[in-house]
Amino acid sequence: MIRPLEDTERETLGAVKAVDRATESIERHVEVIETLATSVGPLTASVDRLTDTMRDLVKLLAPMAQAERGVQDVEHGVERTEHFFGLHRHKAAQAPEAPGEHPEN
Repeated sequence: MIRPLEDTERETLGAVKAVDRATESIERHVEVIETLATSVGPLTASVDRLTDTMRDLVKLLAPMAQAERGVQDVEHGVERTEHFFGLHRHKAAQAPEAPGEHPEN
């Protein structure tokens, strides 16, 4: 009779330890979820600020991009005109190196 009681006690103790381990694991998961939940607000605010900054950059750079396209159009027109009149431009020479400067460094 004592033997079945010892077996039952051991099994019950094993089950209690398993429940303890499962409870600890659940608590750790809850902590992680709480940390994630508290991070969502600040992350959303950061993304909103980044979006605003990107909008400002687009507004700032748009006129520059338009001016660059205008310069390209003018250059293309000059090239077409030169070609029409049979004129040829020579490419600009590269700037000379400063004394003591070596291209491989």
